[in-house]
Amino acid sequence: MRRYGGILGRYVLVWLVYLLALLLATSLFPGLYFDTTLPRWWIVAVVVPVEFAVLVILLRPLLLFLTLPLNLVTLGVPSLLFNALILKWTAAVNSSLVVTSYQDALFGTLVMTAVATSIIGWLGLDEAYPLVQTLLYRIGRRWGPRRPEGAGRGLIILQVDGLSTRSLIRAIRRGRMPTISALLASGSHHLRRWHCGLPSNTPAVQAGFMYGNRRGVPGYRWFDRQEQAFKVVSSPATAREVEQMVTGTKPPLLAGGSCISSLLSGGAAKRLLTISAMSGLPGTRRDEQADLNLFYLSPTAYSRAVLAGAWNYVAGLLLGTIGLLRRGRPRLRNHPIKLAQGSVTSSVLRQAAFFWLGQDVVRGVPVIYSNFVGYDDIAHYSGPDDYEAQIVLAAYDRNLHKLRRYARRHAAATYDLVMLSDHGQTASLPFRQLYGRSLGQVVADLAGQEVLQGASAGDAAYLDVLLREMEPGRDRHGWAVRRGQRTLRRIRDLRGSGADQESRAFRSLPAVPAPSRPPEQPQAMPEIAVCVSGCLAHLYLKGSPAKLTLEDVRDHLPGLVEALARHPGVGLVAAVLASGEAVAIGADGLRNLATGEIVGRDPLRAYGDPARWSPELARLVVCPASGDLVLNGAWLAGARKVVVFEEQTSSHGGLGGPQTDPFILVPHGWDTRGRDLASPEALYAYLHAHLPRPARPQGQ
Repeated sequence: MRRYGGILGRYVLVWLVYLLALLLATSLFPGLYFDTTLPRWWIVAVVVPVEFAVLVILLRPLLLFLTLPLNLVTLGVPSLLFNALILKWTAAVNSSLVVTSYQDALFGTLVMTAVATSIIGWLGLDEAYPLVQTLLYRIGRRWGPRRPEGAGRGLIILQVDGLSTRSLIRAIRRGRMPTISALLASGSHHLRRWHCGLPSNTPAVQAGFMYGNRRGVPGYRWFDRQEQAFKVVSSPATAREVEQMVTGTKPPLLAGGSCISSLLSGGAAKRLLTISAMSGLPGTRRDEQADLNLFYLSPTAYSRAVLAGAWNYVAGLLLGTIGLLRRGRPRLRNHPIKLAQGSVTSSVLRQAAFFWLGQDVVRGVPVIYSNFVGYDDIAHYSGPDDYEAQIVLAAYDRNLHKLRRYARRHAAATYDLVMLSDHGQTASLPFRQLYGRSLGQVVADLAGQEVLQGASAGDAAYLDVLLREMEPGRDRHGWAVRRGQRTLRRIRDLRGSGADQESRAFRSLPAVPAPSRPPEQPQAMPEIAVCVSGCLAHLYLKGSPAKLTLEDVRDHLPGLVEALARHPGVGLVAAVLASGEAVAIGADGLRNLATGEIVGRDPLRAYGDPARWSPELARLVVCPASGDLVLNGAWLAGARKVVVFEEQTSSHGGLGGPQTDPFILVPHGWDTRGRDLASPEALYAYLHAHLPRPARPQGQ
C-alpha cells in the first residue's frame, strides 16, 4: 500500500509541475492563453496537463515510428516538434485553451519542457512517466545481450575519461560529487590510485585493461611506416586495426556484455557508440538500433538530454569568455562549433548513456561498461579543476545517483559497481604560446626540412560515430533525410571529425634552412612526420619502412637530436640505440633505459621516480609503431605544469604530474593489492577475476 501511495504521490507532483509550467507558458506568449471569459476555464487548466500527458504516451510512439529515418539522422529533433503538435491537438478539444498558431504551440511546449524537466530533475524524480518507463524496460528486454542461465552477480564498470585521483578528491571535498562521497563514507567502496603507464591516453589504456595487451599502441595518433600515412584511433578503421592487434589468447573483458561510448569494444556483444564497431553496414546491428529508438520513445529522456546540451552550450560560451579575461591562464579560443560538439559529448551523450545503462541493468546483462568523455574534453580547455569541469562532474554524479536507484528497483541481477578513469590530466602551458612556434615548425627550422604534422583529432569523434550509428540505410532516405544529414555533416566538418582525420592529416610547415647548412645544398634528407598527443610527440623520418636507430637519425639529420634536447620546451628525447637498448636524452644528461646507466643529469628525475618510468618509457620507445624519436614536454617545476604540444590548458599522453595517476573505486569486499594496480595489464587480470560467474547450485 505504501508503494502505491508513493507512485500516486509522484504522479500528483508531476501533474503540479506541468500545471505550473503551462501557466508560465500562457503568461509569456500572447498566442497561447486560457479564455477566462468561459465558465469553469480553471477546470480545463487543471485537466489539460493530464490530457497532454495521455496524448504524449499514446501518440508519441506512433509519430516517431512514422518519421523514424528522419528522427534518427537529425538526432531526434522531430521528437520536440511532436510535443508542440500534441499540445495543439489538446487545445482543439478544450475550448478554454487557445493556441492561435503552431509557432505559439512550439514555443509554449519548449518552455513547458524546459521548466518541467528542470524542476523534476531538481526534485530528484527518476522519471516523470514511470508507467511508460516500465513499458520501455519490458520492450527493451527483447533486445541486447541476455543474462546467462544461473548467472550470479553482475558487474558495472563506469569510466570517467581523464579524471585523476587528485582532481576527484578535490571535487569530492568541494561537494561536487555527493554520490561518490556517500559510497566512500558508507564503507561500501574504497578509493585507490592506479598506474596507467605510457602512453597515458585512452587507446593504450583501454587496450591494456580490456584485452590485457597494449603492445603496439604508441599513442592516440602515429605515422604508419608501411602505408606512409597518419593514423588516429578516432577513425573506425584504425580503431578496428588496434583491436585486432591487441586481441590475443586472453578472453576480452567485456565478452558477452555491453559497451557504451568507447574507442574499443572489449569484445562486447552489444557495442553502442563504440568507434571500433562501426562497420559501415547499415541494418546489421539491430540491438543498437533498438536502444536508440527506445531513447527517443522516452517522454523525458531525450528532452532532458537536449536541454542539458543547450544549457552546457550557453554556459560554455559564458565561462569561456570569462576564462579569456582571467590572468595566468593561456588564452585559448574555443570555436562555437567546437563548443557545440563538446556540449553534445558532455551532455547529450551522457544522458543517452545513462538511459542505455538503465536498459542493460533491467536486461540483466552480465557485464556493462560505459565511458564518459565529457570531462576530458572540457578539462582540456578549462583546466582539470576549473569550475566548468567541476560542473560536468557534478552532472555525472547526479546521473550516477539515479542509476543506482534504477538498479535497486529494476535490476534483473545484483550488480557490483566499479568506477575508474583511464588516465588523469595535468595543468599545461602550450608550446606555441610559450615559444611562438609549434613543435612542427621548430623541427622544420632545426632540420631544414619540410615537416608533415598530423592534424589534431577533433572533439567530434563520438558525435561522428553517433551520426553513423543513426543511419537507417540509404534505401530509406528521402529528400528531408538527406538534407538533414548534409546539414549535420557540415556542422561536424567545420572543425573536423575523428573519423576523417587520416584524410586530413597533413599540414605542411615551411622549412627554414639551418644556419650551418648552405641554402644551395640539395635536400637529400627524408621528410619528417610529427605526431603530437598532448605532451607526447613522435617524430618519424619518412620513407623508411622500419624504425630507425638513434645513430641513423644522427646520420640523416646531424644536430637535430641535441638541439631538441636543449630546447626549453622539451624535457627529453628518447630513441633506440643500434644495440637495441632505449635511451632518454636531456639537455645536460642521458639515461640508458635498459641498464639504468646515467651520464650527467638524469632526464627522468623531473617526472618522478625514474625506476618506475624507465621500463615504461623503454617499452614505448622500442614499440615498432613509435617514432624514431619520442619527445616529452618539459616539466615546469615552478608552475607545476607540463609543456603541451597542442593548444590545451590541461593535457595527458606522456609524463609529468597527475596525468599518469587515474583512480579506481571498487567494492569494499574486493581484495585489492598494489600489484593489481601496477599497470593496465594488471588491472585487466584484477577485473577479470571479479567478472560474474555462474551461480553454483545449492549443495555444491
